[in-house]
Amino acid sequence: MSGGVKSFDMGRGRKRYAPDQQADSAKKAGPPVMQRSRAQIATSYAPGVLMTWEGGRGICKSVPIKRPFAERLPRNVSDSIFEGVREFAESWKERAKEGCPDAPDEFILDDAFYDLATKEVRVNQTDFELNQPNVVGYVPYPLLFQCGECGSVREYKSVSELATKKLPARCKDHESRWTQVDVVYAHWYGTIEPLSPYNYTFDDRTGTTRQIMHCTCGWQHFTLKNKAPVFSEWKYVCEGCGTPRDLKKAERHVLQKLKTDSSQPGGRTFEWIEIDMLPVSYRASSAFYPQRASFIELRETKVVELMRPTHKDDLLRRLAEIHSIPYQEPTDQEIEAILGKADRADDWDEYTALRRMFQKRPEGAPDRKDLGNAMRKLREGWFDEGLLARGRLESHAIAMAVDIRKDWARKFDPIRLTIEHAAFVEEHIQEGQTGPRKTAVDVVNPDITLFEKVGVAGELKRYQSDIQDLFGSTGISQMYLLRSLPICEYSFGYTRVSPTPVYQRESNNRKVAMPVRLVAFDTMRDGGRPIYVTQQKNEALYIKLDEQRVLRWLQRNGVEGLPSNGKELARAYLESYQDFGQFLDRYKNKERQGTSRELAPFLYMLLHSFSHQLIHSLADASGLDRDGIGEYIFPADLAFTIYRKGMTPDLANISAMWRNHALDFLRRSINLRMLRCGSGSLCDSRGGACPACIMVSEVSCSASNLLLSRSVLKGGPAPEWEVPGSADIVGYFDLELGK
Repeated sequence: MSGGVKSFDMGRGRKRYAPDQQADSAKKAGPPVMQRSRAQIATSYAPGVLMTWEGGRGICKSVPIKRPFAERLPRNVSDSIFEGVREFAESWKERAKEGCPDAPDEFILDDAFYDLATKEVRVNQTDFELNQPNVVGYVPYPLLFQCGECGSVREYKSVSELATKKLPARCKDHESRWTQVDVVYAHWYGTIEPLSPYNYTFDDRTGTTRQIMHCTCGWQHFTLKNKAPVFSEWKYVCEGCGTPRDLKKAERHVLQKLKTDSSQPGGRTFEWIEIDMLPVSYRASSAFYPQRASFIELRETKVVELMRPTHKDDLLRRLAEIHSIPYQEPTDQEIEAILGKADRADDWDEYTALRRMFQKRPEGAPDRKDLGNAMRKLREGWFDEGLLARGRLESHAIAMAVDIRKDWARKFDPIRLTIEHAAFVEEHIQEGQTGPRKTAVDVVNPDITLFEKVGVAGELKRYQSDIQDLFGSTGISQMYLLRSLPICEYSFGYTRVSPTPVYQRESNNRKVAMPVRLVAFDTMRDGGRPIYVTQQKNEALYIKLDEQRVLRWLQRNGVEGLPSNGKELARAYLESYQDFGQFLDRYKNKERQGTSRELAPFLYMLLHSFSHQLIHSLADASGLDRDGIGEYIFPADLAFTIYRKGMTPDLANISAMWRNHALDFLRRSINLRMLRCGSGSLCDSRGGACPACIMVSEVSCSASNLLLSRSVLKGGPAPEWEVPGSADIVGYFDLELGK
């Protein structure tokens, strides 16, 4: 912002500065940039957020700056990111349609996530740029100024316009004192606009929207009366005729679409509350909700490949292998005989030749993937022609689940998670225990960094006995310390007004559902929408529960659909799972839903609650911030990992905690004080959890603090989403279960 005016206030915080260089800044090739931590730029300073810039430069809006990775990210990492974005967008659309069936698709998804021609969710990798969150740009916004003396407002369309026209040194009959108006209009369509008096209208003749830049009397300047403590009492007054007007502004894209559709034959009518924007403070969280996700990085590319619809048979075979489920498929001899009878012996010769070459190629060889695809294409051709019958998994329920899992929320999909868990154990635990520097250490068999007296037989035996006793009390069967767990986190867009796909707007004592639009970050100057990617390698703890104890616990609590032995729990979980949904809506409503005790949600609730209990215990014993500890749950495998999330150098906090406070850490998790709610009987009577006990921040929790209950650990009332009158829950830490 430029000009020869005197210093003026920016924002209601009365920060002052003299704008003397904006004319030159407006001519620069790009906006000024600032540095923050990578985690901050990917979330709280992500493109589109409004903020107060330090140094008194007023309110600004962050804009993306292109910072591509020096080296291309591994294919399995980039594929996982884009697959996650696509599945998030699909789930967003489905959830929005459930709440707002009549909403146009463009009201739900930005065009970066949606193809209007095919009416399908589409995430094209060429439209995006995987970006390092090193810096972010900023520009002054909103460019709406109010005189602190008389309340008169002036609005500019751009920084260059402000630099050219300048704010007047005098306002009416007094010296001006300009401040930015720190309230903006926000809409669930994803837009924000200055709190200006200039509304939009629809021109029936041209079929377009236009902005009304003057009062009915022809005057263009207005005074903002904003002394009242609530927005509903704020008014604009025309400086020409004195006519007041309420704070109302239409969202122009929504106005255009709804007006156009309503004029068509059979077009639906609409309410103005669908169009009108909401006045909110630029500081309010409702002005900007970043959307993000995370995953554990794996070298094994097959994890991503197996999730594709074209690899269904390979996925079924892998599930059978992991969980020892019988799988019948034709043998080589049967295939050769069938192809011979069909006069296709050459096909079999080609297939075996390809297989020999494939087997000779080392993992990661450039042509190994092409050979595998050629083999698969040839084999699939035999199935498609009806020459061969496909292999069959003994579990029809799991085979059906593989078909419908494309509609499941990705982060709770147990089929994906159990495949990831198998690769996780192989790469980060089994391989981590080999080599000169172990990156995975069984805490029962520690190295010298975890137990200084590891070389003293008597001390080691005493340590192992104490740890095993505590494992028996807590129901843990395995625990590993991981020294370098690679976690990838990414943010790809935002929403406004609400963080969920449906916003309930209140109007005349009723609630009307509005679709919330998922918006990708703005396009960068050099093209491409940024996806901010942060990678870290920090310490973690991997925990696996005792299968037989879990089974006894489930039986004591009357859970339906249990197998006869613990080793089949994973299969039972996969067979019984029904989609939780991206936002766990089924377990959100405080009114009892009449849900019986089903295996999948009940078991997930145990693992999730146990994870939170250990996060609190780890924070107390190590000094780490609870908000700096993340979690990743593998429900079918009765396992989870908790890890340090910091982007700063890892100072081995978890190793040091275990070395100095291992027994205290485990004892804390079952300590009666740690199992009590700090809010008295609040959770004791409701069977849930609250911020005073085992809840953690939304940033750290993988399930938005839902499907969470202290009762599953210590015993207590059933959660509120169960059938009214359900029996109290027997806690997993009940001493009887350990016998």
